[in-house]
Amino acid sequence: GICMHKLLEPIGIQQAFQGSRVKLYYTATTDITIGQRTYTETFDIANIDYYDVMLGTPFLRRVKANIDFNGLGSIVINGETIDNVSVWLTLNKAKIHGILQLTKDDFSHLRSQWKEKYADLFSDIPLELSPMREVNHRIKLIDPDKRFNYRLPKCPEALQPQLHAKIDRYLKAGWWEPTSASQAVLMLCI
Repeated sequence: GICMHKLLEPIGIQQAFQGSRVKLYYTATTDITIGQRTYTETFDIANIDYYDVMLGTPFLRRVKANIDFNGLGSIVINGETIDNVSVWLTLNKAKIHGILQLTKDDFSHLRSQWKEKYADLFSDIPLELSPMREVNHRIKLIDPDKRFNYRLPKCPEALQPQLHAKIDRYLKAGWWEPTSASQAVLMLCI
C-alpha cells in the first residue's frame, strides 16, 4: 500500500513547476517492482501538469535504469554503434576515442590544437560588428505604452577603469552611440 506522511516543515521548490512558488506538504512511501526486484521509494507529492510520476536521477542510477528515448537501444560515438556504454567504456576502445585517461602531454597537445583551430576566438576583440544574422522570431509587445522602472547598476570602484575602457571601445567601434532615450538599458558584450 501507499503510506502518506505530512511533512513537519513544508519544503519550497522551484524546478519543474508553474508559478513562482511551490511547496511540498506531503510525501508517500510505496514499493516499486522493477523486473524481479522490489524497491521501497519515497515520493514527494505535488500537483504537476502532464506528469503522473517523475523519477529522479539518484533513483534511476540505483536501479541501473537505461533510458532509451529513440527506441534504438544503442548510442553512436564517432560513428561506432555502442550497445552497452558501460562495457564499452571499460574496454581499450574508449582510450582510442580519447574518453578515458589523458596524460599531461595529451593536454598540451590538445591545447595547442585548440589555440590553432580557434585563433579568432583567442585574439583581441575586433573593432567591428559581427555579421548580421536573420531574425527568425518576433517579440510581440503586449502593451507598447508600458514604461519600465530601471535602476542603473552600480559599478564597483575597482572595476570602473575596465568599464570605461570597454565603453570607449564600444563607442570607437560604432557598437554604441551616445544618445538619450526614455526606455533603454545598457548591454555590455562580455
